[in-house]
Amino acid sequence: METQKNEAFALAAEHNNLGPIRQWLTIWAGEVEIERRPDLAARRRNAEHAVHTLDKDAPAWRAAMDELLAVVNEARQATA
Repeated sequence: METQKNEAFALAAEHNNLGPIRQWLTIWAGEVEIERRPDLAARRRNAEHAVHTLDKDAPAWRAAMDELLAVVNEARQATA
């Protein structure tokens, strides 16, 4: 996260634009929301486990990826 923050600030300075910092803050806020909420954290852990243990051709692997995206979207909506 520190590396991403530094990259965002460098890009913002280079292009004289706050967009990269805003994007980094959105990502960071989503991560905080996931960790703050046990339900989201558990859903992410379960989905990540499935993604790392299932074969990529298995339908359950695609479902786990969809679940990861749903968790991130729910966290970002909660912080918007």
